[in-house]
Amino acid sequence: MQPPPSNLNALAVAANDSAVERTNDRPDTALHWTFLGISAVVVLLAVLLRVRGEEQVIIPGIGIPLPGTCTFKEFVGADCPGCGLTRCFVSMGHGQLERAWHFNPVGIVFFAIVASQIPFRAIQLWRLKYRAAEIRLGWWGYSTMVLVLAALLVQWIVRLIIRFA
Repeated sequence: MQPPPSNLNALAVAANDSAVERTNDRPDTALHWTFLGISAVVVLLAVLLRVRGEEQVIIPGIGIPLPGTCTFKEFVGADCPGCGLTRCFVSMGHGQLERAWHFNPVGIVFFAIVASQIPFRAIQLWRLKYRAAEIRLGWWGYSTMVLVLAALLVQWIVRLIIRFA
């Protein structure tokens, strides 16, 4: 004997809900590979590129400078919150902490976060390969990024005040 139609609907909804739960709990290896790849490329570029003077990042060997990309600075005439991040990252890639600080102090922390993604994501992928649970940072990871973004904004405001005072 078959259950009444209302029970069929309830069973279908319950089965659908548990399927959604299972897919949400499944680890996303593509996300870890993406973060690992992007972080590795950023750190590698930081090591390979060079800073010439105060404004130029050049490609070594051929000496061609990368184009300036700050549209905000072009139109407004003042630095944006992210100005100096590329030069800071390149300076960090060469171990020049003082120069990195000069270009963008918050960039040092941001670079550390990007560089730390390499071992973190590699460990995550290793754990998933051997069916171990992912390490979950929860609110701590998100809070760190919010604090870095807030620090970029505060630093920008302080620099504008100093520049125009």
